[in-house]
Amino acid sequence: MLVSPYEKPYITPPAEHPRVMFRESDRKRIIDNFSHIENHRAYELWQRICKKDFRQFYDDIATGKYNMMVCMMIESKAFEAWVEQDAVKARKLIDDTKKIVDRFSIDRNVNLMLCRHTGHMVFVVSLVYDWLYKYLSDEEKEYFIAKCECFLEAGMEVGYPPVKQRNTHSHSHEAQYLRDMLAFSIATYDERPDIYDFVVGRIINDLVPFYKFSFSCGLHNQGPSYGAYRQVSALWAQLLFYQMSGQRIFDECVENADSYYYLTRADGESLRIGNDCNDDKGGGHVVKHPFTIVNFFAAAITGNAHYKKYFLENYRDEILMPTHYGTDLYKDCTYGEGLYSPVAHLVFNRIADDFKPEPYEKTRYFKYPAGTIIHKNDENNTTVYMKIGELWCQGHEHYDTGDFQIYHNGILVSSSGAYYWYGCEHFYNYDTRTSSHNCLTIRDPEVKTLRKITEWGKTFDHIDDGGTRMPAPTTDYNLEPDLAAAWQRDCQMAKVLSHFESDTKAEIEGDLTLAYSHTCDKVVRKMSFDATVGENGTFTVEDEVTAKSEDFIKRFHLHMMDEPKIDGNEITITYKGGKLRCTVLEPQNASITAIGGGDNRFTIVGIPIPSDKTENRECGWGKVIIEPTDKAKTHKFKVKMEILDNEI
Repeated sequence: MLVSPYEKPYITPPAEHPRVMFRESDRKRIIDNFSHIENHRAYELWQRICKKDFRQFYDDIATGKYNMMVCMMIESKAFEAWVEQDAVKARKLIDDTKKIVDRFSIDRNVNLMLCRHTGHMVFVVSLVYDWLYKYLSDEEKEYFIAKCECFLEAGMEVGYPPVKQRNTHSHSHEAQYLRDMLAFSIATYDERPDIYDFVVGRIINDLVPFYKFSFSCGLHNQGPSYGAYRQVSALWAQLLFYQMSGQRIFDECVENADSYYYLTRADGESLRIGNDCNDDKGGGHVVKHPFTIVNFFAAAITGNAHYKKYFLENYRDEILMPTHYGTDLYKDCTYGEGLYSPVAHLVFNRIADDFKPEPYEKTRYFKYPAGTIIHKNDENNTTVYMKIGELWCQGHEHYDTGDFQIYHNGILVSSSGAYYWYGCEHFYNYDTRTSSHNCLTIRDPEVKTLRKITEWGKTFDHIDDGGTRMPAPTTDYNLEPDLAAAWQRDCQMAKVLSHFESDTKAEIEGDLTLAYSHTCDKVVRKMSFDATVGENGTFTVEDEVTAKSEDFIKRFHLHMMDEPKIDGNEITITYKGGKLRCTVLEPQNASITAIGGGDNRFTIVGIPIPSDKTENRECGWGKVIIEPTDKAKTHKFKVKMEILDNEI
């Protein structure tokens, strides 16, 4: 039995079965919805999976390997037996599931996805346990509980019971206990309430208050890629509790998916912010419209027509059922990361009444701790992103305080680097660094390296690029009395001084001194966009920097996709149908240098840091560096950027 250090959860499962994903009282709603137009394709795919035979995957089953389709078949066939109330089908599936579980081996699945593969197996076993509860013998209940506990103990990064990993970020914010252990604890509540008390206790004690803070700004702190995936995990928990009890476990800010509209560019792709793995997930098929799944889950719990429109326009078979088993995303990742299932669609879709919110405004301010403004004009294919970044999120955020991006008919100013392997030298020395973004660097020329790094058997210098400080959390944030306070204590980077937003104008000013406190006494950045000035608007960045020494090297970075043209103080950037005419107004007599092409596009303080993998990635050509030519502690930068159409 698990002894929980938490208070007994205030939401407990009702007596009726089933209660994971739906209740018995939902039967009519679910079956009636099979014929709804929004569910036609999911229904067809569910029926297709039900017709499959486990013998098609005999090799993986016999050797104890995880196979996503096998898990989806268990789920689909369990759902079929529940819908039809068919004792024969229920008994056959229970027997088949016992054979699969008996052969499943943690030792045959050791890889970076072990916790996700193990979790998916436990999740679908939990569905069999709960949905087909009345067909199970007491011995079979004991068997499934014992096997799942063994799997969880051996395969979960958060541990079993779940006491490991930080509560402010990390894989603990994925499906391990927000979906998989939670489903297991709900299913087995009658026999083992101690499992529920421990799992739900951690969610209530730690994540409920923390998510109320971290989700409150409306922009996920882990970026578009990991943020969307981890918000889906939070929404899984929200839906599991809601479907079980009619109560929400998290604040409703967790259900807000507005930011994904603003993060989606006119080409259907996301702005590249932080570690981005949408570029080649599933062979690159989720590069376009990568927020389909998070919009589905948000629409399911809220009924929001904006979210529903996004997923209905952009979902496809590939995110409901892996049609090319064993390849691309589905070989190395797992259920929930890039796809859901036909059963999840049929169960969750249309549980909330539809409502139509006000149209999205063109400019949205995402408050503390994000401190970010995004202007998006669908009419002329323009997106302008302005980040002060008050609180560094740890995990998958980069050191990009004060960053900005500009899209018009193509990405004109973007981030650089290629995220493909967490912890490689390119990751540490280029991709995550301040100088790979459209930010300031202020570098002490006497400092060459920060430390030695050893990762994956390789040792290399962590190069000093003059970027922002790198916060070091002073605790592991486990069982902190106030997670949000601890996070703010260690990771404050900036403060928004003022902001303004309307359909035609956006402006934000921030004090970035905390981020540069190791090299500067003062750093202030002001970013403004005026849609009424010029052909498609004008974006202006103004900086005031006071370094601790006049010898420190101050640089303003701009990153682009194609080689720019430099003529005096004017920089012209073109890409696809967009053009940016940049005028350097300050410092006067600035040095303006373009660095890029080949491996030089990934250059930090003159040192190329190549990437082993760039295909499908928006790595760019390189960058332009603007710096003063005179020595002084204080310098001002002012760069005006006119957004134009490019004649092709």
